[in-house]
Amino acid sequence: MTSRPTKPQAERIVGGLKNTLLLFGAVIACLLLLEAVFRQFIDDGQLYELEMWKYARDMKIRDARPEFGHRHRPSREAELMGVKVRTNTNGFRGPEIGERAASGVVRIAFVGDSVTLGWGVAEQETFTRQVVDALVRQGRKVEGFNLGIGNYNTTQELALFLEAGARLRPDIIVLSYFINDAEPMPTYPVENLLNMNSAAWIVFSYRFDSLLRQFGELPDWKKYYRDLYGSDASSWQKSQEAIKRFAGVARQLDAALIVFNIPELRELKPYPFAEVTAKVRAVVEGEGVTFVDLLPSVENLEPSSLWVTVPDPHPNGMANTAFARRMTEEILPLVDQVCSKQAQGC
Repeated sequence: MTSRPTKPQAERIVGGLKNTLLLFGAVIACLLLLEAVFRQFIDDGQLYELEMWKYARDMKIRDARPEFGHRHRPSREAELMGVKVRTNTNGFRGPEIGERAASGVVRIAFVGDSVTLGWGVAEQETFTRQVVDALVRQGRKVEGFNLGIGNYNTTQELALFLEAGARLRPDIIVLSYFINDAEPMPTYPVENLLNMNSAAWIVFSYRFDSLLRQFGELPDWKKYYRDLYGSDASSWQKSQEAIKRFAGVARQLDAALIVFNIPELRELKPYPFAEVTAKVRAVVEGEGVTFVDLLPSVENLEPSSLWVTVPDPHPNGMANTAFARRMTEEILPLVDQVCSKQAQGC
């Protein structure tokens, strides 16, 4: 028979429970205070990891289909990296676009990842918008739509184009290729309370990962990118297949396809990934598709002058303008070919 605790024992148990609850309450209070400090004083709207977190939480939605993984929410708006980002009813960044282009108007689909999206860049400064505006200034009747989504690889870009871009019947497909487009499918963290709601947790997790890379437990960024293009890298094989499929789909749509290679902006001269560019070029040109390397448009500029922020080397407005100039030169003849083929006054 179990004996009941004596009064002193019961008091000690109750006291221990009270102390545990007080300690738990103090920890929770400290964590809440830390979170409040982060949101009030640390989050200035320019922290890359926090802004990417807001982008994923507020602008994206999971898509269970393995070729997608995630996509943009339709008809959303947020301020990210200090600029407004909006999506239309298709989930594309920018204004609404009709199901068919008006007669005599050449429609251009811009396909890519966060660089095409224009991460950290105002909508009017993205190269997608600047190219269209430049063509209009040169007397061409054109319109475009932006299929760029952050953290997409080439396989995901193809899947999105097949589902949402092809039905809009573009006359020209602009595929912007970035070196990380050969990454495997993204992984998605468990949607726990910390990942969904804590800015402090996101910053600490990101900084810890950065420390691991700095001290060698994770590969540095150059090795990481080069390893993506190894002869036995399955994700590079899938990226090649997607590029070839893009070429086939363009032929089926009777659309012109052009591929622009966006350089990694951390180091430009000498550029550390020339061999990667050559591999991508070989695949693209092997399909009879035009490949244009945009490195010459920026290689003589100071790399950090082209970044959204010093820790975030996404192309800023200045870089987007440099890219847009070169892209417009290459796209203009394609527009004229479409107009000539369709015998329309565009």
